[in-house]
Amino acid sequence: MLLLSKIEDRIKALTPRRAITLAISANFILVLAALALPADGEARGPATLSILGNFHILALHLPAALLLIVPLFEFLDRQESASNTVRRLSLISTAGTWVAVLLGIIHAHFNGYAGDAVQLHLWGGIVASAFAGMASVLLVKSFKVRLGSQLLAIATMGFAAHIGGELVHQDGFPFKPNKVAAPKKTDTPRVVTTSQKRDDYTQVIRPILDAHCVECHGAKKVKGKLRMDTLEALKKGGSEGSAFVAGDLKKSLMHVRVTLDPADDDFMPTEGTPLTKEQVNALALWIEAKPIPDEVAKLALAATKAPRQAPKAQK
Repeated sequence: MLLLSKIEDRIKALTPRRAITLAISANFILVLAALALPADGEARGPATLSILGNFHILALHLPAALLLIVPLFEFLDRQESASNTVRRLSLISTAGTWVAVLLGIIHAHFNGYAGDAVQLHLWGGIVASAFAGMASVLLVKSFKVRLGSQLLAIATMGFAAHIGGELVHQDGFPFKPNKVAAPKKTDTPRVVTTSQKRDDYTQVIRPILDAHCVECHGAKKVKGKLRMDTLEALKKGGSEGSAFVAGDLKKSLMHVRVTLDPADDDFMPTEGTPLTKEQVNALALWIEAKPIPDEVAKLALAATKAPRQAPKAQK
């Protein structure tokens, strides 16, 4: 604890103005990093930084837990001056939050993330880091001021964590149940008969894409600069080529990727349940501008309501 004690002594020696300047400067670096390394949906090298960014998911848990513990100690102690335990926990949580946010910026930039939710999560993390830093600076103030600043840091951290949780675990996390015991009859997809004219994209293809692809290629989260939530976005494609080329299965990456060997690094989807043969068949028929038989459509749509499997093991 000698090093920690030395750091504490250095911080205590700072004037309030210098302490505030230090907190602002540290988080200004995060702002500059976010602007210099934008989350633009393009995966890039070097591999070292790509791997380093992956540690964001590990690094964020410790400071988040400590941010919750600090006000608990404050509330139990209720001292006019912050205790050594509170000071040390606050210092570690502040530094840990800053590091976790920096790793998150690196993760988004080098691993191909983009989208509204990604931006909200990223800037929410920067704001949370700023409030955590200010909470540490305000440890010299009264009990109420300290506690208020710590709760504000927790609130902003909780918001950023909620957005991040939805990015990983779908909308509604953590309050959305994993399974539905008895699906309603209305949950069963409606498939029209051959006597009716059917819009295969709207009634068959789009539900498949919504169930298996849009989570990583939609408005909230965009990987590889590819969105698959509209027909126009499919035609536009992403950084690796066209997702949909009418009449050409070999050039339509949305078909190529789902028909690869599941062990292939380019196999899609990378998470969740792979497409069934009926879903793949439906995609192929639609790309080739051929009508999708009712039985194929029925089985393909039924599979979109099946429970999601665990993510595919990463290599």
